[in-house]
Amino acid sequence: MFAAGTVVAFQWGGAANAQEAAAPAESPVTVVEVTGKVLGKGEARANSVIDKETIQQQPAGLDPLKLLTRVPGLQVGSSDALTGSFSMRLSMRGLNKEQIGISIDGIPNGSTLSNGGTMPNRLMDTANISRVDVSQTAGDLGTPSNQALGGYIDFRTRDPGKERGGDAEISIGDYGYQRAFVRYDTGRFDNGISAYGDFSHEFVRTWPGDQSGRSKRDHADVRILKDLGNGSSVRATVSYNKMADNDYDAVALRAVSAPFYKSNFETNSGTDGLTDRWTGNPAIDQNYRGTRGIASTEVFSHIDWIQKLGEASKLTIKPYFHHQEGDGWFYVPYKQRPTNGSVYSAVAPGGSPVSTVQECYANQYQTSASGGLIPTSSAVLTADASALLLAGACPAAAKYAMNPVSQWGAREATTRRGGYETDRKGTLAELATNLDSGHSLRVGGWYEHISRAKTRNWYQTTDPTVSSAYSDSYLYSITQDRHYNSNAGMMYAQDKMSLLDDRFELDVGATYQRFSETYSSPVEFNGERQLSVSSGILPKIAALYRINDDWEFFVSGSKNFSAIPDSVFEGTAAIDAKNGIKPETSINKDAGIRWLKGPYGLGMTVYAIDYRDRISIQNGNPNGDIFSRDAKTTFQNLGGISSRGVELTARASFEHLELYANYAFNDAHYVEDTLAEGIKAGDPVLGAARHNAFAEVTWKSSAGWRLTANAKYVGKAAGTYNVVANTVVKGGPDFYPREYMPNYTLIGLSGSYRLNGSFLGAFTKTELAFNIDNLFNKQYLAGVGSELTTSNPLTSGRYFLGSPRTLFVTMRTHF
Repeated sequence: MFAAGTVVAFQWGGAANAQEAAAPAESPVTVVEVTGKVLGKGEARANSVIDKETIQQQPAGLDPLKLLTRVPGLQVGSSDALTGSFSMRLSMRGLNKEQIGISIDGIPNGSTLSNGGTMPNRLMDTANISRVDVSQTAGDLGTPSNQALGGYIDFRTRDPGKERGGDAEISIGDYGYQRAFVRYDTGRFDNGISAYGDFSHEFVRTWPGDQSGRSKRDHADVRILKDLGNGSSVRATVSYNKMADNDYDAVALRAVSAPFYKSNFETNSGTDGLTDRWTGNPAIDQNYRGTRGIASTEVFSHIDWIQKLGEASKLTIKPYFHHQEGDGWFYVPYKQRPTNGSVYSAVAPGGSPVSTVQECYANQYQTSASGGLIPTSSAVLTADASALLLAGACPAAAKYAMNPVSQWGAREATTRRGGYETDRKGTLAELATNLDSGHSLRVGGWYEHISRAKTRNWYQTTDPTVSSAYSDSYLYSITQDRHYNSNAGMMYAQDKMSLLDDRFELDVGATYQRFSETYSSPVEFNGERQLSVSSGILPKIAALYRINDDWEFFVSGSKNFSAIPDSVFEGTAAIDAKNGIKPETSINKDAGIRWLKGPYGLGMTVYAIDYRDRISIQNGNPNGDIFSRDAKTTFQNLGGISSRGVELTARASFEHLELYANYAFNDAHYVEDTLAEGIKAGDPVLGAARHNAFAEVTWKSSAGWRLTANAKYVGKAAGTYNVVANTVVKGGPDFYPREYMPNYTLIGLSGSYRLNGSFLGAFTKTELAFNIDNLFNKQYLAGVGSELTTSNPLTSGRYFLGSPRTLFVTMRTHF
């Protein structure tokens, strides 16, 4: 029989199961216990757990978010088999990753936006993850997040080992993949202190074309644990991460969109249209993969102090600090015209906000007879050039001498750097106690302060015929200088009651959250904008009833809260002065039943999510505004999302074989018209497939061999909001139908062999493993860039290619 760790993709259970006890392999009780955890036995809400052994069976260095593809109700995809920044997509029961709470060891991850946010893989190493707790509903009471409208994910990392020693892994794979990881544990000293340190390095190339893109990552962790005795402890962790990558670009679905995109899936499903070779012509080289990407350096530190207070009470305090700095870069074939000709031009008191960045051409190159690029001398600005530039919101363009449009060669080139820097610091605290009367009480709180800055700097390229290189002294314009300061606070209380001789459990609790933010950007508007919102009382209730030894039933409900997004503050954004702005909220409900009989089990969960007060973008300024004198867009609470579904799970465990399967049906749609976005009530939510399924079979021999095969099915999903009128292409159809991303099925194969005894006299637990992702090289769309969607009928759907077949080989060992 199998031990308590299962090779199946995930286990179900709550935080109370964080320390799993290993049972004897021959014990039949172990199989029952494993099956029970997979089906969520004893949990009063839909929770999933991915365990350490399952994590180790994935490719070394896999992005932690990609582990979640095995959890029912979740869709995960990116253009890379391992990770992704710009192309990473995550959906849970119809809500996206910016609406899902994420934490590491209970510490909030912060924003997951690709522009200045943090993906969780930067704050930990996959080799150190001991488990992943996933709540598809709304998380346990007290989970710290300003964006958890539709679920919560907590990544748990390993503590120092009790014995001295180390772990190492080396991996290679397709597209130049290289990874090395080493960790050393000091073991536990007599004074109760233990510690570990680790370091990893990763490198991989992009897969289309000549693979000119690169992704690099260096990561290090140090953790010190002090056992204070009697169940009390203090652990301190510091993590360092430095990464840079050239991610993949969005593509169109239809060939008719080709003039507006670099590539489309219908015509060529194997490329995103970015180029791999430098031509010296900026009009072409703006699509060179190396000219776009992001880089980030982060330091993440936190302390976890657990203090037992007698036999029945416990105090937990978790202070943390997170510093991030980095930038994203983009190459454009022009020189932007600075406002007033100044590098930095602040808006004067009483002045109107700057509506758009005036990205106008200052000079041109001309192509010589031999094909070379020659900077042009002053020339008369022709009428057609003037009309073109004036249409681009450049009223002062006539001041710039340019050669006629008919003589234009390659344009002058600029590298645009979007810099960002963030400091997050906060504390979580909780007091818990158990009463003899069957009550378990919890009270706690969370406070976080965030200070952020974003800039957009423009640098003239040194020599565009050679590369996109520039010098800091070539800075000629700053068009964003944004500063944010926010404060978040939360209080909560819960009573967990055990009734009817422990057959019935009832959790009753409530949360209150408050969020405030101030924002300024002197080059865009004068002064400071500020908002504060509160959640009111957010009730949470859950109940579990054990019908008998084989059957149990659960039900839960909660109200959730999301803070105001940055977009409400930025640029010429305005807020409806008549109605103001309210935070987004959601009502989450689920109910389920589980059957467990020996090594077999079945589970079913039904759920309903009502996402309310959705903050939508409106055109113009219908009721006046409280932020801007010249607003181009207004934000209003208008509409929401309704998500209804059912999730089915089945599991069977045998001596050498494990079977697992799940199916999820999700009906997620918008509930109100928002005409400015092209949304009508009943339209399906972008990127949310109605049907998802996963199946896996694992064979494991007593001789150390393991072989696993799985299949993941994702149904078709909407890529555009609605039928769109054609206002772009003359002679085209009057209307373009709603687009749907095609359904797809991916097959995965993995295997491993664990050597008996020691290896080379110094290494033990040595394992050789392989993983093949997308075995049959299916070409598919991994997700939709809903934040990139526009109202243009031919640029309304922007998608990311799915990753091709990729092979990884890994050796792990202990020393």
